Amino acid sequence: MNPTPLHQFAQYFTGANAAAAERVSARLALVLADPEAYQIEFIEELAERGMAGALPAQELRDVALLDALLAEDLAWEGDEQDTPAELAEALNDILAQQGQGLALAPGALASHRGAGPEQLDAVQDALEPLGLALVLFTLDSDSYPLGVVADAQAEVARQLAGALGFGVVVY
Repeated sequence: MNPTPLHQFAQYFTGANAAAAERVSARLALVLADPEAYQIEFIEELAERGMAGALPAQELRDVALLDALLAEDLAWEGDEQDTPAELAEALNDILAQQGQGLALAPGALASHRGAGPEQLDAVQDALEPLGLALVLFTLDSDSYPLGVVADAQAEVARQLAGALGFGVVVY
């Protein structure tokens, strides 16, 4: 049996964590099939984000993707106040949840002091030797939500995200 494109998309972010892939796929299937039902089921999570009432479809899909991955510890929301050490630790937590058997070396980002896009470029530079790519989820927010996919799958993940209606930027 061939997995659906939605399940394949989820697997790019969940790695070897098959149970998480199932849960993420189910949650994303709901937001795609019935946005209103999604908003009802996840009303508390949306309220925690300050989102109430009917949301635009694109915003709801993007929040659903991020929240599905956050619920599985497969994404991280950072901001400009986070240190390189905190960012490296968060990415290593994601990699552990994915079952990749990979991790950033201690101090991999220690020499970088910038914030914002420059810091994300440094993160991608640190992930690249591991065969990984950094993903920025396009959420209208003051945070920068991040995930990790295999570099070999990065372009396919980006294309599939667009085809399914999710917004992502792959570094």
